[in-house]
Amino acid sequence: MQSRYSKLNQALHWTTALCMFALLPLAWVMVNAKRGPTTGSLFAWHETLGAIVLLVTVFRIAWRFVDGPPAYPPAVRIWERRLAHAAYWVFFAALIYMPATGFLTAELGGHRPRLFDALPTPLLLAPDKHQAALFAQLHLWGQWLIYALIALHLSAVAFHLTFRRDGVLGRMLPAYAAEPAGAAARPPDARPAPAYQAMRSPGRP
Repeated sequence: MQSRYSKLNQALHWTTALCMFALLPLAWVMVNAKRGPTTGSLFAWHETLGAIVLLVTVFRIAWRFVDGPPAYPPAVRIWERRLAHAAYWVFFAALIYMPATGFLTAELGGHRPRLFDALPTPLLLAPDKHQAALFAQLHLWGQWLIYALIALHLSAVAFHLTFRRDGVLGRMLPAYAAEPAGAAARPPDARPAPAYQAMRSPGRP
């Protein structure tokens, strides 16, 4: 069984990560900056990156059933695997929720998202200020879930890389990348056999 995610899965993961780390500061700048000639461009690039995250996430969910994740290293405990699995799907849901609520906010507010600040998209929904305000609030609330999930994800990576050294991060790195090796590489419940057992002959009681 493979020990790392496939190259395509790795590319999709890091594409999502780059988009998210560009989206978050961009959102703060565009909301808090004074309105000016560049404000529209900031919103356009925010919407573009959100659309990329949405499309990549939908593809990742579908592709997961074709090209599944590799097995966890033996040192990763059962409860850690279940927690990671749950966080994985909550993260996917959030990465769909945020672009969807952002899109509905723009559409219902009568704004046509401009992809790459050059390609205007058609308005598919009739403007509705009350509904636009609702989805705008849902979008703002969702940011806190994103912050929490990113913090949890990065904390887990740092913990496994620094303290456990069990190869978890290596699953999402290229084959030439290596992590520091540690004693945690063996299964957590494994116990070294006593020396006298190792020296016993098969036929002796």
